Amino acid sequence: MFPSCRCPSALRGLGLLVSSTLPLVSFAAEPQTLQPVVVTATRLPQPIDTVLADLRVIDADTIANAGPMTLTELLQTRGGVEISATGGPGQVSSIFLRGSNASHVVLLIDGVRVNSATAGTNAFENLPLAQIERIEILRGVGSSLYGADAIGGVIQVFTKQAGADRAEASIGAGRWGTREASVGLGRKLGAMRLSLQAGWRESDSFSATNENASFSFEPDRDGYRNSNLGLNLDHDWAEGQSFGLHVMGSRGATHFDAGPGSDDVNRQRLSSTALESRNRLTADWRSLLRLARGADHIRTDGAFPGFVDTDQDQATWQNDVNALGGQWAAGLDWRREKVSSDTAYTVSTRTFRAVFVGYTARFDAHLIEASARHDDDSQFGGHATGKFAYGYRFAPQWRASASLGTAFKAPSFNDLYYPSAFGFSGNPDLKPERARSAELALRHDGGALRGGLVLFRSSVRDLIAIDPTFTTVINVNRARLRGATLDASFSEGMWTARGELTHQQAEDADTGTRLVRRARQFGSASLSATAGAWRAGVEWVLSGERFGTAANTEASRMGGYGLVNLNASWFVTPSWSLSARLNNAADKRYELVQGYNTPGRNLFVSLAYSAL
Repeated sequence: MFPSCRCPSALRGLGLLVSSTLPLVSFAAEPQTLQPVVVTATRLPQPIDTVLADLRVIDADTIANAGPMTLTELLQTRGGVEISATGGPGQVSSIFLRGSNASHVVLLIDGVRVNSATAGTNAFENLPLAQIERIEILRGVGSSLYGADAIGGVIQVFTKQAGADRAEASIGAGRWGTREASVGLGRKLGAMRLSLQAGWRESDSFSATNENASFSFEPDRDGYRNSNLGLNLDHDWAEGQSFGLHVMGSRGATHFDAGPGSDDVNRQRLSSTALESRNRLTADWRSLLRLARGADHIRTDGAFPGFVDTDQDQATWQNDVNALGGQWAAGLDWRREKVSSDTAYTVSTRTFRAVFVGYTARFDAHLIEASARHDDDSQFGGHATGKFAYGYRFAPQWRASASLGTAFKAPSFNDLYYPSAFGFSGNPDLKPERARSAELALRHDGGALRGGLVLFRSSVRDLIAIDPTFTTVINVNRARLRGATLDASFSEGMWTARGELTHQQAEDADTGTRLVRRARQFGSASLSATAGAWRAGVEWVLSGERFGTAANTEASRMGGYGLVNLNASWFVTPSWSLSARLNNAADKRYELVQGYNTPGRNLFVSLAYSAL
């Protein structure tokens, strides 16, 4: 509904947030497994090979090897998502999960929402990889556990946590004057665990726009700077009782094009701060109490100066209980959004209250996951969501599953409360967007070969769109999202390979036209080899054609593309490594948003130290 530049008063903001939780360490008696333990799918820790949801994990090694990639590019390469970006590093970026809108994705940082309440999207472009240890991507409806906005899915970013003693540092440089550095330290001091992480990145970059960008084209370099800091502190004050402080902050300054003769800069600060008390109340009952604040503050200097600040106070009380043959996660979420801006919103504060419960169990070959939630919004009232999944392990390494779920997205502050300007204003009578989803899956886990097939179908109604008079927004559109994802991975000896392909139809249910910037097919693949102190790999990223407007006109057609990335590392000693990465090795020209440039061939070289 608003243009893609981050002009605070007319556009950038992020929408709705419901407090979420990073679940507790598992205390149920579980068999030993080499599978990664994940938490996002059910808010309970479980081995990934028992998860019935469509979940992807990007681990620490993959992140360390990403080089100069942005978070959105990494998610596209390894997370099975579609992306768009209005230029190079730091420019406005979006993530599409299963063909849904960018505003249908919940972003969590260690369980805390950090979004802007005005535009209803997420600032992926200013989340630095230097702070991230692991990423979990839940594809499919997630409102029954995480509340509003989780129609397409949930992306949870885990920062580098306190744990064993460690020391790390890295420096790197590449094309367009790109340079970056980071340092990290972890210490265990008796009952206390401490982690500190700091990073810096700067790039002269390239022009965000080209001659197809109409009035905003300015053929200059649109540079980017980012500095970031993370602190995680945990103290075990008694057996089974701990207290934690978790802080992450990122400051970005991005030059962008708003027209000739103007030097425009977005200055954005993202931060999350959380105090947590984790308590083992009995052998079968653990509790987490979290008080947190997420902040998204943005200032724009240049032709259209302004500011928009979103502060979200959040509280979560989650109880994990072993009962009735499985694990339960039940609790309360509370969140208050407050907006400050040079734009006089008619309402600047709203609150959310929620109660949720989830259950996961295994009975021999049968697997069950169920969850339900009721959200109460001070603006639109109550909304209930639920999800049920059943799986059957018909062979030791094979399982089939099916699930049904519902989700919703609450309108953003721009949708609801934008003041009248140039004959346009928000609509406080909007209803939430609502979705129903069904999924069938077949997976093979175990041994050298893993993979699966997922069939999905969702219908979304009451989509928010500009009304025919162009004076406000209304609930009118319906979307139909359906498709299939095939993935496989292989690891044997020195070789590791993986691939994923999605075929989807993301359409307006009334007109049959494709949703903007959604391809019929997209995917990625990689092949890597390790020999002694050397590691090398190649990656492919593929996308079919897309349309830049809802009308699907020929003029708005964006061609498909394929990118090839190369990487290599040499471990000079067990602690020192030298790495090189060549992105877009074939120098492919392609579009993610019409009128905006994308990176050509670029080389990045880094030196890293790591000691445990």
